[in-house]
Amino acid sequence: MSSCEIFALISKLSAEGKRFAIVSIYKGNRLERTIVADGKVLLGSLDKEILELSLEALEKNQVIQKDIEGGKVVIEPIEPRPAIIIVGSGVIAKFTAKLAVDMGYYVGVIGNGDVREEDFQGVQAISNSLSLLEQLVSEDSIVIVANEGGKPYDLDALYISMKKNAKFVGLLASQRRAALMISLLIKRGIPIEEIKKRFHSPLGLDVESKTAEEIALSILAEVVQFIRGGTGKPLQEVKNPYLLLDDAMAGKIEDKCMFIPKSMSE
Repeated sequence: MSSCEIFALISKLSAEGKRFAIVSIYKGNRLERTIVADGKVLLGSLDKEILELSLEALEKNQVIQKDIEGGKVVIEPIEPRPAIIIVGSGVIAKFTAKLAVDMGYYVGVIGNGDVREEDFQGVQAISNSLSLLEQLVSEDSIVIVANEGGKPYDLDALYISMKKNAKFVGLLASQRRAALMISLLIKRGIPIEEIKKRFHSPLGLDVESKTAEEIALSILAEVVQFIRGGTGKPLQEVKNPYLLLDDAMAGKIEDKCMFIPKSMSE
């Protein structure tokens, strides 16, 4: 199965909150992948032994590796997590993809003949055909169009994403270019109400980012804020410690914290 087919299915299962297993079969220089969920193979087919191993991996929540005739199989149980589609090929797209992968998101990168695989190590799907964007985008998609300076296919990517009702459509752009893209989307028939609800541009939180890495951070900060429903304000403002200072001075607050963060990539 193609990486884009796998990515589309991963996005769908994650949006539905379902656990699943990615089954990777290595034979020589060939790699075949499929997905097991709800007790069955969702793409292609597997022999009974590998399907049973997949169910075991899901039940025990552990990676299973086994040598098979002519190669090996690796089965990874996966918890649902958001998927991000990045459209673009420049340095900001590269750093946004890298940071998103490190944060545990599923990441697909789409270009229009300008994406090099070596620039996007670790992403789950790469395609140089903008037409595949239509297959990948759904109502649960987060799409980031990130070409510094802009490219001719940006508008088509935005239009496809809006027409497919992606819940978050972001564009790296200046204030002037963002206004231009909004006007062009309206002229293509996208209602202004839908644009205001789902289109995010200029993209990113205002942290006065300057470098490509900082811009990628600000972009994904807005994505996290959108996913989690945060305010975007400094935590010291949201959870003002001075409101509890009297209790602390009186010895009423213990020095302990019960919060244990989890990683999506675990």
